[in-house]
Amino acid sequence: MDQLTIGLLGFGLFIVLTMLRMPIAYGMAVVGLGGMMLVYPLDAAFKFIPTGLFSYTSNFTLSALPLFILMGTLAFYADLGKDAYDAAKAWFGRVPGGLGVATVYSSAIFGACSGSSLSAVAVFSKIAVPEMQRANYNPKLALGVVASAGCLDVLIPPSILMVFYGIITETSVGQLLIAGIMPGILTAVLMATGVTLYARMYPEAAPISSDLDTSWAAKLATLKRLWAAAILFTVVLGAIYTGIATPDEAAAVGVVGSLFLVWVRGNLTWERVRFSFIDSAKVTAMIFMLLGAGYIFATFLSTTGVVSTMTGWIKGMDLSFWALMVGIVVLYLFLGCFLDAISMMVLTMPILAPLITDAGMSLVWFGVVVVVMMAIGTITPPLGLNCFVMKGALGDSVKLSDIFAGSLPFVFLMLITVFLMTVFPEIVTWLPDLMKDMR
Repeated sequence: MDQLTIGLLGFGLFIVLTMLRMPIAYGMAVVGLGGMMLVYPLDAAFKFIPTGLFSYTSNFTLSALPLFILMGTLAFYADLGKDAYDAAKAWFGRVPGGLGVATVYSSAIFGACSGSSLSAVAVFSKIAVPEMQRANYNPKLALGVVASAGCLDVLIPPSILMVFYGIITETSVGQLLIAGIMPGILTAVLMATGVTLYARMYPEAAPISSDLDTSWAAKLATLKRLWAAAILFTVVLGAIYTGIATPDEAAAVGVVGSLFLVWVRGNLTWERVRFSFIDSAKVTAMIFMLLGAGYIFATFLSTTGVVSTMTGWIKGMDLSFWALMVGIVVLYLFLGCFLDAISMMVLTMPILAPLITDAGMSLVWFGVVVVVMMAIGTITPPLGLNCFVMKGALGDSVKLSDIFAGSLPFVFLMLITVFLMTVFPEIVTWLPDLMKDMR
């Protein structure tokens, strides 16, 4: 049996194991290791895999992952989410769909301190949804806007997915983080505009609350409380943008800054610090397991020629750039229904990254496009992790079907972001190009 046949059979076996609900990391590790033992002598396989695995996962840039995760957890205890929502509510509360608009912009602000959409959804499910329920918002709108606005957290830096993408594609993590700023703002504006237009068309779905204080005194008072988020964002991203610090160094500064803010707010307890570190360690362990298993599986597919064969086959189709992009969008919409974001990256990047490079496009640009598509996957059924987190946070008071239904319009808004980034790639590349010019 030749190596290509072994690789194709292994890939098919992985698909079967995934359909049987085996965890993705286990499936990739089992198939990859078993396949390598068929391709190489047994002793060579057992020498090569541990050495390569250690070399891959000991990359110092990976230290940014647990640090950004810990920074986001501590930002929650510093009440940065509540401060952002209070400020956005005071400034936008009187516009049509004001509470929904406030949810979008406060999620964007919180995203500047947290790199996980799941964290944002958990926070704003408890803060924003009760407010909208009291104001008699349409349940689907109230639930959908919170689940979807959480997607902004993986776009606006610091973003865990951006760091992960940069590592597996060997792309500058600093440039990726900066590249997400403009698309994140664009997506937030599109979401807020969508909520406002819907509220104008159906005023009964998003009534303007009568007890909101939107006076200038309230606006300025809430704005003052945003100093913490503003300083944290400026220090972390400013250090990366100017080249003063690498992403991992900036992440360490962010952790110290978040911990300091928790102390200043009087929320620092040993139990909260302990939970923050344990929770961050668990998430980091899951990511590293996927990263390591993905390395084994990708090495197996590359060694057996599956990656080069599939890449060559797609190139042989002589697709135009737009046809390629439509195919990529459809692929991620499909995979997002069944796989989490990191698993999708591990499986698709070995094939898609070379295709994008051959098409003459920047991997930094493509990274932002991929992250937007990953974000869409967090609100589409049947997996839709954001929706399940919201259901878990709110319990039996809401229906899971309402969360998915309310999120659907925002899928189209995020696809508009992808379209605009494809037509005008400068939306993504402008800030990274300025960043390179400054150095």
